[in-house]
Amino acid sequence: MRNALSILLLTLEFLCFTHDAHAQNSKLRYEKEPAWVTVNNTDYNNKGLEVDAEDGYLDIGYEKQVSLIQQASYYKKTIKILSEAGVQNGSEISVTFDPAFEQLIFHSIRIIRDGKSLNKLELANFKTIQQEKELDMHMYNGSLTALLVLDDVRKGDIIESSHTIKGFNPIFNGKYSDTYNCRYGVPVGSLYYKLIVPENKNITIKNRQTNITPVVTRERDKIIYEWKAGNVAALHLESKTPGWYDPYASIMVSEFDSWNEVSKWATALFPRNLELSSGLQQKINNIKKLYPDNEARALTALRFTQDDIRYMAIEIGINSHKPSHPNKIFAQRFGDCKDKSYLLVTMLNEMGIEAHPVLINTTYKKAISDWLPSASAFDHCIIQAKVNGKVYWFDPTISFQRGSINDIAYPDYQIGLVINESSASLTPIPFHDQGLCDIKEVFSILGISGLARLKVTTKNTGSFADEARFYYNNNSLYEIKNNCKDFYAYYFNKIIVDSSTYNSNELTGSFTTTEYYTVNDIWIKEDAKKKLPFSSFVINSVMNKPSDKNRTMPFYLTYPARYKEQVEIHMPEDWPIKSFNDRVECAGFRLTADGHSIGNRVTLNYYYENLKDNIMPDEAASFFSNYEEAYKDTGYELYYNADGTTSLNSSSEDYTQTTSLFPKMYTLLGVAVLIIFFIRRQRQKQY
Repeated sequence: MRNALSILLLTLEFLCFTHDAHAQNSKLRYEKEPAWVTVNNTDYNNKGLEVDAEDGYLDIGYEKQVSLIQQASYYKKTIKILSEAGVQNGSEISVTFDPAFEQLIFHSIRIIRDGKSLNKLELANFKTIQQEKELDMHMYNGSLTALLVLDDVRKGDIIESSHTIKGFNPIFNGKYSDTYNCRYGVPVGSLYYKLIVPENKNITIKNRQTNITPVVTRERDKIIYEWKAGNVAALHLESKTPGWYDPYASIMVSEFDSWNEVSKWATALFPRNLELSSGLQQKINNIKKLYPDNEARALTALRFTQDDIRYMAIEIGINSHKPSHPNKIFAQRFGDCKDKSYLLVTMLNEMGIEAHPVLINTTYKKAISDWLPSASAFDHCIIQAKVNGKVYWFDPTISFQRGSINDIAYPDYQIGLVINESSASLTPIPFHDQGLCDIKEVFSILGISGLARLKVTTKNTGSFADEARFYYNNNSLYEIKNNCKDFYAYYFNKIIVDSSTYNSNELTGSFTTTEYYTVNDIWIKEDAKKKLPFSSFVINSVMNKPSDKNRTMPFYLTYPARYKEQVEIHMPEDWPIKSFNDRVECAGFRLTADGHSIGNRVTLNYYYENLKDNIMPDEAASFFSNYEEAYKDTGYELYYNADGTTSLNSSSEDYTQTTSLFPKMYTLLGVAVLIIFFIRRQRQKQY
């Protein structure tokens, strides 16, 4: 609550500070369509794509026309309402813009009904709102949304609107880059793109998965590019595709001729040899005095920027890409990824440790190596540091990382642009995370009455420890216990959390949790028998069973995913089983499962690891076949039978033996044990 209040106060303070600067640009204007815009005829009767339309309306046409001379972008959108759902979903005109450098100008909004045009453009009816949808993630960009809710919209209506956004972000120094999408998840009747380039500017064009070529026209001091496409069918993604996978056709345009040019542009945003404040200089000097070696200095500086500088992004205007001065970040104790990275780089350089900011794309990762060089290709900033001749990659936005400098894990970013004058290309970032989630679940079955105790000990290392440490530092014990209960309640209905504790090892970076549960009515009645189901509970929640196996697109795998799980079951009496040892492995994962018993203790051991973050279509058949086999190895059931025998059945063989197991109090029931493989349906992970 206090954190939310502080964010609100900070936002209100910043709103007051920027009000005068934004007041003029936040006012909506009306003008006729600019003279440089090409007027195209739209086929309002296009019905060929209606069958694939979504949300009750069809996108009849979409246009984007850009003039680098005017520094303006013109947009026109035409939709047809097909059903009552379309009336609900398509009756709003919504345009988002940044008042720091953009001016929104409307040209027309009309409804075409029975061949007649109804004017709906009335600026007084617009609501200009500041939604800040990412504020809950501590991100504030100052953008505004102009919203008009249309009245009297009916089935069969055609809604057409056009507007211009004037002004480019000055942070790019007049350099333009953009992507024109040529295919979407919904059908589009017609697409039209136009780009007007001054004669003295050089534009590079690259097609992705399309062969659309522009019509090029030269006029005195400018070059005009035009692209057209008609009856563009929808392209639907298969389930669980990786974030970096983009099958949608597009046209990329950029003024940047190389990644070196992008790096030089970014270098100017992170100047060196700064005059540091006395407070920041003292902080650096104290670290140097306390720690004589560079590894300890780098680690201490990293933890300071991670833990003492909270994450808060105020990305208005040029601050979308330009970091604040390190003195300011040090004093205010908050900043976004580029602010925190700039502060850390400055501190390390002042200590004599070479360090550079690194721009990355957290979604598309190494796929950007196939893109045109562009300053807008990135969405995150980390750093590269060279300590005692070894290269390290640090992310200052990850909090509560512990352990030695060699234990510090970072996400699978894959590739990035190191910011310095000499960077000629993108640099591969080797993956560094040997983290493991090691779980031990001990069940003590107190008898056939149904009462049992459960102790769960989880030791996390690497990124697993980082996530667990962050989770425990940001949630109350009440929330943590409830989440623990919810997890095992999926398997055991009557479970109670008795306690939950944790221990963080600062030296190794490991994070260990211990949970105690009471389980009532653990036995499940099945005809004349009772059974106990067990499985690799945590591993089951990680394995993602696919819904569609005939793949033409990559299949997403959680990565990294490295889990070791032991289920130890203490039965009321000796419980002999036949030992087993299984292994399933393919290009995407490996799973091992083994089990044995000693006296009354049954032990099931599992190890699961994803080997990469995706399965390509040509690997799918083998992967899914092995995945099904692996699922058979993740669950077991113990049975009390009524015939006094013990048996073990597996998917590959039958094993049966007869023995007396229990004292007189159990013999009336006739107790037996049967361990069989079964497939448990898991909760589906959302992406």
